[in-house]
Amino acid sequence: MRRSSFFIHLAVLCALLFGSRTAAADDEKREPMDYGAPKPKTDAGDVLAWPARVVLFPLFLVNEFVLRRPLGALVRAAESGQWIEKVTDFFTFGPRKQVVVFPSALFDFGLLPSVGFNATWKYFLTDPNTLALHFGTWGPNWIVARGTDTYDLDKHNKLTMTGSFWRRQDNPFYGMGPLSRQDDRVRYAASTYDAAPGYRHEFGSSSYFETTFGMRGLKFYEGACCGDQSLQNAIIAGKFQSPPGYGRGFIGVAQHAALALDSREERPAPGSGVRFEVHEDMVFPLDPIAGEPRRSWIRYGGEIGAAIDLTGKQRVLSLTLNADLVDKLSPGEIPFTEQVTLGGDKLMRGYLRNRLIGQSAAVATIQYTWPVWVFLDGVAAVSAGNVFGTHFDGFDAGLARLSANVGVRSNGDRDSGFEATFGVGTEPIDQNFKVNSFRILIGSHHGF
Repeated sequence: MRRSSFFIHLAVLCALLFGSRTAAADDEKREPMDYGAPKPKTDAGDVLAWPARVVLFPLFLVNEFVLRRPLGALVRAAESGQWIEKVTDFFTFGPRKQVVVFPSALFDFGLLPSVGFNATWKYFLTDPNTLALHFGTWGPNWIVARGTDTYDLDKHNKLTMTGSFWRRQDNPFYGMGPLSRQDDRVRYAASTYDAAPGYRHEFGSSSYFETTFGMRGLKFYEGACCGDQSLQNAIIAGKFQSPPGYGRGFIGVAQHAALALDSREERPAPGSGVRFEVHEDMVFPLDPIAGEPRRSWIRYGGEIGAAIDLTGKQRVLSLTLNADLVDKLSPGEIPFTEQVTLGGDKLMRGYLRNRLIGQSAAVATIQYTWPVWVFLDGVAAVSAGNVFGTHFDGFDAGLARLSANVGVRSNGDRDSGFEATFGVGTEPIDQNFKVNSFRILIGSHHGF
């Protein structure tokens, strides 16, 4: 069948490659998938889809032989042995079963691993109050601690108090802008911390407005890891110019607000619907640097997306468009750590965190999810995008990179969710779409 749209090809390809194959045994007449080259009389869309097929084929193999089949056997064993009930009872405490403590571990290959715990204490101090904690570490140079206390005013309104501390020396840096090179990776060490009270109003099952106002800080220190050169030594050697704000931390006032409008209902309702989100973050450092202009900035952006449940049973195909920007509010420079980033747990998850850094970014993502087990979803996603200059300065379709990932993730509480992901990333289109980045992640999220 002819297709004139590159993204339509990607959507169909995701569904074919990663959709559930449990019905295959019941349909012996199903025709085998064709992995051959484009046939005669193909149009431009067929030709453009071919690089995506090449990129996605390794993901199909991983999904089929590393994830789907082993997980199928594990799921059958877990169901017959009632593992979920036994594990939940083991980690639940209190007369009202209000305290849950789970161990956590995260292995994001290319970064230092971490081990720790996630804890939730319902009715903390009073009935409508819940305390959530996360702690993870891999020694004194990799520590994360985060806590959120949530007081329910009523069904739709909540007061929150959140604090966090991160210290790590494995932060990767590849350079600034859309053409940064994978082979140029260096590391830098930094710590960030924040504390902020907030308010959240929920309306509908997935729509909300939230805002916080508090303190935020950043501090750099010497160090590197993982066999890579430190950013400081790379600057001395002339490999990089010093990125904006490097070596000059800050402590200041931070404000955040977000509004999300989502028409989708909670499970077991079908997953079809539309979503619109806008968000902004402003930072006003209170410690000016002698002889330099005062610094302050705003980071803002939005997302628009649509999803269709292909069967009405949580087999969901979605398309989302994201745009993010950062602007100065005063003449001083914006630290590179506060600019728009792609990779990691953010957009374009086939890359490690901070793989791309710029003053704006535009990303389109096609994603397909399907149920694997009662608590697990399969996920396959393909994204195209990149970072650019101020207000998308230098935007060019030829600079678009491709990111693809496949895996499984828990579909319940995001604060203590599990994920196993394999992903790849490419060079820009103008540089032959060469695959040059691989990502493997296994473990629990860092929470909240």
